Amino acid sequence: MRFTLITLAVLIFQTVSGQTVNVSGIWIGSSTFLKEQTQLKYELTQKGVLVSGFVYANNMKKDSLKVRVKGKMKNGKIILEGEEIIYKSGLACMAKNELTYVLNNGQETLTGRWKGDVKLNTCPPLTAGNVTLFREAKLVPSSIIAQNPTDPIKKVSDKDAVGKALMNELGKRKYYALIIGVNEYQDKEIQDLDNPINDAEQLAGVLTYHYSFDQENITVLENPKREDIIIALDHLTKLVTEKDNLLIFYAGHGIWNAQLNQGYWLPSDASMDSKSYWLSNSTLRDYLGGIRSKHTLLISDACFSGGILKERAVFENSRAILEVYKLPSRKAMTSGTLKTVPDESVFIEYLLKNLINNQSPLISADQLFRSFKTAVINNSPNGQVPQYGPITQAGDEGGDFIFLKRQ
Repeated sequence: MRFTLITLAVLIFQTVSGQTVNVSGIWIGSSTFLKEQTQLKYELTQKGVLVSGFVYANNMKKDSLKVRVKGKMKNGKIILEGEEIIYKSGLACMAKNELTYVLNNGQETLTGRWKGDVKLNTCPPLTAGNVTLFREAKLVPSSIIAQNPTDPIKKVSDKDAVGKALMNELGKRKYYALIIGVNEYQDKEIQDLDNPINDAEQLAGVLTYHYSFDQENITVLENPKREDIIIALDHLTKLVTEKDNLLIFYAGHGIWNAQLNQGYWLPSDASMDSKSYWLSNSTLRDYLGGIRSKHTLLISDACFSGGILKERAVFENSRAILEVYKLPSRKAMTSGTLKTVPDESVFIEYLLKNLINNQSPLISADQLFRSFKTAVINNSPNGQVPQYGPITQAGDEGGDFIFLKRQ
């Protein structure tokens, strides 16, 4: 049984440059409970110590909730209490939500966990889930909006018939995503990680809200076994058609075997004593070649993830994007080459930031990669160099994956 959020929240505030943070605005993100994802939206207004607004929630099965909330700042925290459920569909309950404000390279986030509380009329005790919210927009006076109307998405020029035609065509096609995060490992010799699941959830939220990935077409696997990943890939071979686009993301441990010249993902049931539960690049390559998508983009944030790559290519404008869309592609974007990468990923940080800040309605995976590659190199603690290029022997014909911004 799953429960849909959230009518009591505790927002923990920090200060930036000595100034108290004001949360007025729109915050977009997600929460996961029992492997089901809920998309979240907070609309908050802060006046002095008083805060009011609305909380919205929609899960993968289209259940929805809208709650009116109010509260005030107290001892560095803002406590919001639900005043009224405006509407709800499916199971819904109140929860306590403890979030921390973070400002990192200009990107504002609220992250933490929601949980039930035995002392309150909330979700059942012991129920809990991670929450990640991104600052979508700060509230500005309506008079300013009227004087200076803006569109957050850069419009395709009326003269750009190619761009318009491609946007129209992409809007008819499905975007699927398989998103995998592995924090915990059964083998005590494999060190647990802190961030992959959170990274996976954040990416799922960004793709759903900002791009043309519908919730029902996104699968998020948390701490999956090798069998779970294979089952998900098998499902995609039956589901995805030659008109569709597929994105696969993996965050977790990776390993390189020099003797076999082979890279591997380590699912949660992997053992250092045997490769039987490792997922090899060759197995993954076979699946990527067998899934009948028009375009497949693999994003891997793991050690030695660059071993699946061959080379890279470059292109720019709408006509070039159209040309590379015509040709099938099997591309990979990885956090590094044949070396280790840190648990706290600079790669995923800049990937998410550039996906969110992108103002173009159409952006190729190559353009996206080039928008943040240098930032990763300059800010990684061990000099990691992210990679982008075709996956060998998987059916790439020189095309590229195109992200379509939601209008």
